[in-house]
Amino acid sequence: MNKGKKMDAHAYADEVGPSAGRPLNLRQIEVFRAIMMAGSISGAGRMLHVSQPAVSRVLALTESRLGYRLFERVKSRLSPTAEARRLYAEVEQVYGGIQRVNDLAASLGQSGAGMLKIVASASYGQRLVPLALGRLRDRHSDARVDYRSVTFDELAAYFLSGQADIGISMQPPDHPNLTSVKLATVPVICALPKGHPLADHEVVHPEDFVSAAWIGYPRDTPLGRALQSFFGAGPACAAAVEVHSPVTACSFVQQGLGPALVDAWCIAPDQTEHMVLRPIAPAASVEVWATHSNLSAPPLLARRFLAAVKKVLETAAPA
Repeated sequence: MNKGKKMDAHAYADEVGPSAGRPLNLRQIEVFRAIMMAGSISGAGRMLHVSQPAVSRVLALTESRLGYRLFERVKSRLSPTAEARRLYAEVEQVYGGIQRVNDLAASLGQSGAGMLKIVASASYGQRLVPLALGRLRDRHSDARVDYRSVTFDELAAYFLSGQADIGISMQPPDHPNLTSVKLATVPVICALPKGHPLADHEVVHPEDFVSAAWIGYPRDTPLGRALQSFFGAGPACAAAVEVHSPVTACSFVQQGLGPALVDAWCIAPDQTEHMVLRPIAPAASVEVWATHSNLSAPPLLARRFLAAVKKVLETAAPA
C-alpha cells in the first residue's frame, strides 16, 4: 500500500466492501436518521445542534464501518442509496419504539400507568374509596380510574385476568399469586330504621334480636363470619331477610325492613339522616385489606392510591 496515498471515506467504503460491516452505535444511527430527514449535512447539523463537520465525520465513520455508501451527491445534495432507504425503514421503527417508551415514561411519572384499575368491596365503595380517590386526584388531576364494585368471590379473578391493579376488601383472597396487607380494623354497628324499638337502646346486644324482623347475612360471607363472635351459638331468631352486602342491608334498613349489623364504612353520608346508628356489644369488627398481584410490582398510580387510602383511614372516621 502506498503510504503517501490518502482516501476519503467513500473511497474507503468502496474498497473494503461489505466484509467490513460492524455494529453501529446510537449516535451514528441518530446522525444517519437526521441526514435522511433533512436531506443535507447542514440540515442534519441544525436538527442535532452540532456543526456540519461533526455530522460529516460521523457519516464518514458510519459508512466505513458498514463498508458501503449511504448517500450519493447529486447536484450538491445527498441522495440516499437503496441500502440507506432500507436501513432508514428499520431505523424509523426503532425510533417509534423509543417514542413509545418516552411517552410511557412520562405517563408513569405523571399518573402511574395511564388507567388505574381498582376493585373493591361494595362497602368500601360508599365512602372509603371515594375519599381516597379525592385525595389522589387533588395531587394528580389527570389520573384516570376504572373502578368496579366486586364481591369477595370475584376478587381473585379480576387480578388474574389483568382487570385489577389494586383491590380493597374485607378479607384477603387466598391465592399464591396475590399479596394482601391489612390496613385497618373497622367496627360493626347496628343500623336501625327511624322509630324502631331498638333505637331507644344505647347499645344493641345479641339478645335484642328476638324476632325474625332483621336483616342478616349467609355465614360464609365476610359479615356473616364477623358476626359469629357476636352471636356466639347463633341468634335467638334467624333473620327474615339475608343479603350478601352490607350496602344492600343499609338500603333495606332505610325502607323499614328491620335492623342490620353493618360495617361503619358502608354507610354513605346521606343515609345517616334516614337511619339510627348504635354500637353493639360484644364488639365485632371487619378488616380493610389491600391486595395486588405478586407477579409484578403495582404501578406507581396504584401505590399512590394505596397511600391515599391509608391517609383516609388515619384521618377520617367511619360513620
